[in-house]
Amino acid sequence: MYPIMVDISKRKVVVVGGGKIATRKLQELIRCGAQPTVVAPAVSPEILEWAESGKALLDRRAYKSGDLDNATFIFICTDDPATNKAIRSEIGPHQFLNDTTDRSNSDFINLATLRQDDYLVAVSTYGNDPRKAKQILHEIAEKINPTQA
Repeated sequence: MYPIMVDISKRKVVVVGGGKIATRKLQELIRCGAQPTVVAPAVSPEILEWAESGKALLDRRAYKSGDLDNATFIFICTDDPATNKAIRSEIGPHQFLNDTTDRSNSDFINLATLRQDDYLVAVSTYGNDPRKAKQILHEIAEKINPTQA
């Protein structure tokens, strides 16, 4: 894996799914400047709020062929194997997939991050142990600023 930071505000981002995992991914995507498109028949209250405020675009329906057109980053966040397989089959050569259901299908993984106004610290366990990555970040936060950890 090659670590990079990407300006996603200039790219189309599609998140398929509307549950807890999708909500967590969307929160960070929006924080980083994206206006992601969410495709899901049911969504969390947070996703609905982001859509109503214009921070995300929402298609409240099941995934269909063509939903990934012109997208650079695609996030699979559903628990439906058939939908996930359909999404994977449509990924083009210039698209990057993050399959939250099976890391081996992903082109990239997300890092655990600690953000402050003037720095960002990122930790990765290569997707093997996200809890350990968060624990390491917590330990770093305590060292950097013990009163806010």
